[in-house]
Amino acid sequence: MIPLTARSDHDSAVRYPREIAAAVTLPAAAAALVAPGDGPLRGSAATAVVTACGALATRMALVDFLAAPGAHDPRTLRAFDPFHDDTPPALSGIGPRPSRSRLRTAGDRCVEAWRTWHVQDGPADGTAGAAGALALAAWCAWALGSAARAETRARYALDLRDDDALAGLVLRSVLADSRPTWSPR
Repeated sequence: MIPLTARSDHDSAVRYPREIAAAVTLPAAAAALVAPGDGPLRGSAATAVVTACGALATRMALVDFLAAPGAHDPRTLRAFDPFHDDTPPALSGIGPRPSRSRLRTAGDRCVEAWRTWHVQDGPADGTAGAAGALALAAWCAWALGSAARAETRARYALDLRDDDALAGLVLRSVLADSRPTWSPR
């Protein structure tokens, strides 16, 4: 049986390797999601997005980053800490209205990252990250008010990982006809 956590000599918990990889690639993924231009994601950028989306803590940081007004430096991002950080209000569609173009670009790039993963790795590897990328894309669509697109992306994410928390939240929000209530800038 594989232990749920690895322990050091000092009995301090060590995060799972997927969470470490997600945290390390978080700044690169954030930069790839909001980089100017309309070109498709290159291989390394798509890999960074899928890897960073492999953990819920990094996706929560990406939600906050994508919804934040103004330009923020992706290099300053860190993973969400559920013990110390408040849940990002943007997760439930509260706060200043995010940039529509920023959310649309990020959502489309998350889908591109999933497609790249699907062609390169397929079901054999990285389903958590691929599902996570689709779940983030679903949240972006929901935040833009596109319920049908959000539902489709969330269902695809749940087809990959039926336990994806963000995809489940987005799908429940869509089915409950819950919509963001962004305040004007």
